[in-house]
Amino acid sequence: MTMVEQRRRVVLGSSGQRTAQLVDWAARLLWPGDRVRVVHVYRPIPYAATDWQLPVDKTGLGRTVTRRQVSAVADQLLRKRPDLTVTEELASGDSTDLALARAAVDADLILLGTPRWARNRNMLGRLLAEVDCPVILTGRGEPTGTDSVAAVLRGDPADDAVLRAAFEQAQRERCGLLVLKRLQPPLDGNLRYAETAEQKTLDNYLTGWQERYSHVGVAAELRFGESLPELMGHGAHAGLLVLAMPAQRLGQDDFEAALDEVIEHRTRPTMLIPEGETAPMSTAPMSTASTSIGAGDG
Repeated sequence: MTMVEQRRRVVLGSSGQRTAQLVDWAARLLWPGDRVRVVHVYRPIPYAATDWQLPVDKTGLGRTVTRRQVSAVADQLLRKRPDLTVTEELASGDSTDLALARAAVDADLILLGTPRWARNRNMLGRLLAEVDCPVILTGRGEPTGTDSVAAVLRGDPADDAVLRAAFEQAQRERCGLLVLKRLQPPLDGNLRYAETAEQKTLDNYLTGWQERYSHVGVAAELRFGESLPELMGHGAHAGLLVLAMPAQRLGQDDFEAALDEVIEHRTRPTMLIPEGETAPMSTAPMSTASTSIGAGDG
């Protein structure tokens, strides 16, 4: 059963900031029947530690106010999308990323607003290292429809998870899919031959996916020698960009560059496939070509 056929379990992370935009994006991105849990991580503020004139919140007033805010987000989403099942949770913990990861342990998807501060960006990086389901960042722009999907391939087994998510989204939205892949410089200098061979390998690899998602129109493009942010830039106008995040332990620079591109330049949603989600699955369609279509992790 694919994500298209099942009712997804979605965690909507509410930070208490720009909630109207987050709800509007969620209303556009979620699928009918999705089971959504609105989660806010509450950390009590010891007022006396920041201002000696204010007492410690022993009565839990701050927690009560926060719970009402979470309920308001859930109510707003349900009014916009009555076809969803919406619940709410006020999680607690010293670490927002770990609390969110615990809340999403059985989730199929996490939906978050785009971080606007360095602290929230660092939290996102740690969250991606903890979870094993896709994370959608809504983008900085005003909510619009998902009229196209772009997928960035790295040339390793992570591509299966990226294409699975991209094809399912494109099929659900009844839109086209653009597949982008970096072309490595050939060792013998014969660029034309290398491009022809790589394009054939890529087309063969996509054949199995197109057979499974026959209603999705696919265009595949090779880009010579470009960095990951440059490659992502070619999908800048896509309604949804899907990519696997480079593993932090293997390439901190690549991870930071990808995160910078998403946070600083994307105005529309981006689906980030974390490392734990990138292992190949037995349900992935296979073609006569190998699923590893290049040496780089572009």
